[in-house]
Amino acid sequence: MKPGCLGCGLLVVVILAVGVAVAGGLFLSVNIFLDPDVRPASFSKSDGFSAQNKLFEVVLRQSGRSSRTDPIVLTEREANAFLSRHLEEAAGLRLSPIVVRFTRQEVLIQGQTPLRSLLTGPPFAQLAPYVPGARLDQPVWVTVRGRVVLAPDTMGGNRHGRLELTDLALGKQPVSSILVYVMMGPTASELLRWRVPAVVRAVDIEDGRALIRTR
Repeated sequence: MKPGCLGCGLLVVVILAVGVAVAGGLFLSVNIFLDPDVRPASFSKSDGFSAQNKLFEVVLRQSGRSSRTDPIVLTEREANAFLSRHLEEAAGLRLSPIVVRFTRQEVLIQGQTPLRSLLTGPPFAQLAPYVPGARLDQPVWVTVRGRVVLAPDTMGGNRHGRLELTDLALGKQPVSSILVYVMMGPTASELLRWRVPAVVRAVDIEDGRALIRTR
């Protein structure tokens, strides 16, 4: 065996060993199945329609069919209504119930989902078949907090936004924000990163609302 191949093999073994240790700690931790402090969100179907109309206004401005430049204000009720309906369609993850809170400069998202839906990336996906189904089907509260960051303009006009995590917890167990990318693989990027039309120049988070500012 070549030295380079041996080094790669050892690296894989180390990664798997760390993955098994972390996965084992999560599976055995009672804290991840405990309910955190959650303040339920209230919204109606009309809030969902309102959110869609406001987001469509961004599309109209991008295409030049709207000359408005005033900030588009998205309320917490509208954000909750929209994400409760479209998050699963967009990223394949259902959080039910889901709670979205806007505080100054930060977004707080809390949602409940079966543990198995979080284990989609290696080595967690490979370890999941060896975990009792009843444990995998147990609901887990996911709590993420972070700042909305927009990528700089590019020559092609393509931009993206992302939620830069500052806190992550499973149930009542705080965990490293890096773990979400390991546990969920590509699904995490789909959840925390999205395309942004070039007409959007900033997204400001205030108490109870998000302001989408356009050119």
